[in-house]
Amino acid sequence: MNQRQAFHALLSFERPDTLCQFEWGYWPEALDRWRSEGLPEGVEPWDACGIAHYFRPPIEIYLYPPFPREVLEEDGDTVVVRTEMGIVCRESKTGLRLPQFLKHPVATRDDFEAIKERLDPKTPGRYPANWDEWAKAAPAFPHLLCLGRRENGFFGWLRELMGLEGLLMAYFEQPDLIHEICRYHVKYLQTLYERALRDVEFDFIFLWEDMAFKNGPLISPDFVRTFMLPYYREMIDYYRQMGAKWILQDSDGNMTRLIPLFHEAGVDGMLPFEVAAGMDVVKIREAFPKLRILGGIDKRALYGTKKDIDRELKARLPAMFRSGGYIPTLDHHAPPEIPYANFRHYLRRCRETYEARP
Repeated sequence: MNQRQAFHALLSFERPDTLCQFEWGYWPEALDRWRSEGLPEGVEPWDACGIAHYFRPPIEIYLYPPFPREVLEEDGDTVVVRTEMGIVCRESKTGLRLPQFLKHPVATRDDFEAIKERLDPKTPGRYPANWDEWAKAAPAFPHLLCLGRRENGFFGWLRELMGLEGLLMAYFEQPDLIHEICRYHVKYLQTLYERALRDVEFDFIFLWEDMAFKNGPLISPDFVRTFMLPYYREMIDYYRQMGAKWILQDSDGNMTRLIPLFHEAGVDGMLPFEVAAGMDVVKIREAFPKLRILGGIDKRALYGTKKDIDRELKARLPAMFRSGGYIPTLDHHAPPEIPYANFRHYLRRCRETYEARP
């Protein structure tokens, strides 16, 4: 059984002989470190470590044409830019810090109307000229095929357009605009994705939200039910009609209070279950026995010794492998604090624990 087949078996609560392993991402600085510690130049970590990766189709899914990237200010340590999404932000020149967001492209209905020309799903060029060739080769692809990035959601996407503070204020001050953007976004996604879903069988649909912090969600369950679930249900129904099997939602932070709502709306599984935010996958499995769980391994355990790693895996993996419906991954992208030897040890110990059939 290959990794793609094992992925589907595990999410079906089966017990395949092969453990599907993949990580959600790697900081560029982590890869720089790993290359100095033994990862061959020009070789991706998933190939070197014998795990799977996930790839998305070559479709232009954001604003198209994008805004031209423009430098507005610069000093010794930072640069203020207008990004391809029309967001004005201050970026660190070292690349080790998140940007400081200064202005987003949508604050009013007029702003949204003005940006719609870049949100036409039928704009020529969104699909590459070689799409038919790409789609024909997809069934033999050795890694996982995923549809959806940051555009596929109804909190994260609006936050991209409006900024976090702007979005949270708009829930109170401009609720009609929120619904208008979401209704438009449903039609945008359905029209944009139709060709891809007809031509390719994807391993999973990826919904991106990032709508929680350490102590809980950024909006209340009532707001989720009002402003998100109607559009979730419509999109998930569409995905099912188009043959999608697994719908997986991504959010950092503590999502415990929102899991029942999104599960009710049709989400099959969630990730990455950030341990620093109190997300304990063993306890979540007890509360939600049918939820597919991906992640929940504390990345910070990999900063230390191999004993630290073994202790973290022992606390989580046996129970999760017994319950099924679980794929182990780190609870965020692999950061540069992780030595390459520790990363390989973590992957090996996951396989050994799984094969021991606890």
